[in-house]
Amino acid sequence: MSKDFGGRMSLRFSNGELIALRATVNLVPTRMTVTAVTNQNGSVDRTGEMKPGTCEISFADYGHNYDQLISGDRFDGTLVEEFSGATHYFTKAFLSGDPSVNRLTGEVTGLTLNYERYNKTDAGA
Repeated sequence: MSKDFGGRMSLRFSNGELIALRATVNLVPTRMTVTAVTNQNGSVDRTGEMKPGTCEISFADYGHNYDQLISGDRFDGTLVEEFSGATHYFTKAFLSGDPSVNRLTGEVTGLTLNYERYNKTDAGA
């Protein structure tokens, strides 16, 4: 089975913000971390810890109000991968972290998209 990755991607929030993505988008689609625990008798159990789904993003500094981005109302987000045909939907999302703007390149890093629900559709699936 072959798949396409990369290419042009766009991220739009339901509050109207359009994010010009840069570099890598790292998506963590699970909302639970599972850890193995070894008991004194040698048996192995597992524990599950709930966590937010996350998407690490970096993007171009196009004059966004960063205080508003990280403290505003929750929003829905849509990430479209034009080359692969995949679309990612993030529901009840918000940004967390400390934005850092590189004034030489205009790249914004340090923010993570957190969400309660995630859905993905693939072209042709």
